[in-house]
Amino acid sequence: MSARQSARLRTLLAGEMVVAPGVFDALSARLAQLAGFSAVHMTGLGVEASQLGAPDLGLMTMTEIAQHAARIAGAIDIPVIADVDTGFGGVLNVQRTIREMERAGVAGVHIEDQSLPKHCPLLAGRKVVSRAEAVDRVKAALDARSDPDFVIVARSDADTVSFGELIERCNMFLAAGADMAMPVLMNVDGASLFALPPDEQMAWHRKLVAAIDGPVMGMGAGAPRGYTHRDLAAAGYRLMMYSADALGAAANAMAALFAEIAATGSATGYADANPGPYTDPLALMRAARLDEYVEAERRYAASLAS
Repeated sequence: MSARQSARLRTLLAGEMVVAPGVFDALSARLAQLAGFSAVHMTGLGVEASQLGAPDLGLMTMTEIAQHAARIAGAIDIPVIADVDTGFGGVLNVQRTIREMERAGVAGVHIEDQSLPKHCPLLAGRKVVSRAEAVDRVKAALDARSDPDFVIVARSDADTVSFGELIERCNMFLAAGADMAMPVLMNVDGASLFALPPDEQMAWHRKLVAAIDGPVMGMGAGAPRGYTHRDLAAAGYRLMMYSADALGAAANAMAALFAEIAATGSATGYADANPGPYTDPLALMRAARLDEYVEAERRYAASLAS
């Protein structure tokens, strides 16, 4: 699985910008594939929230992440790019992480230069390790892969230092052999990017990508208001994911449903106000490959009967 899907991901990346929506479990990955996406991104925020009911603070272990990634990869026929945080320790831990993620069947990972404890970019407190340690993480990851097509993306959170440092680190990672750079752009020299007008935000994205000497993956926040991922592609991004959008949509829907049941004693009002294909549990199971499983069961039952 891993070699085939990693090669498939590389083929996709050689074409137009790849949009890989953020998924947090096997069902959300199935729904993304059914919607027609060619790849998915396993979001760290989504996995920690859905599996632990916890914030994105790097609380899950490497083995938990690898096992969860294997379930997602096994449920779909498109490549998975997984968030592996800082690699879960020193360079030897980074290497084990890469080997386990290859075995899990994902097509690639992104690994970051944050120091511990790590924080979601939405939270205060992000810090980065030294340039030397960050580059060593990338080199260790590259040396550990057995599948040459396995994609290793090097993420930098050095926007917490400066815009220039963010660019410098991304270029260092690419020079060290990373397949792509993933600059996190939440701040521009101490000021929040999102406090700026959308046109100025977009201008900073263009400036950032133009200064990086290689393929660039977006950080997952989506395009500024009024823009789309097509504008980000025009700016030069090669891969874009919507990190928390699916999780937020699912959480909003479940919260509204639970509120309706608590208030009225019935789910009917919510279902009437929010019609959709998966109100029917059978349709939901079909999205989860019911027909495939039933056909397999029928085939084996027929062979036993004969």
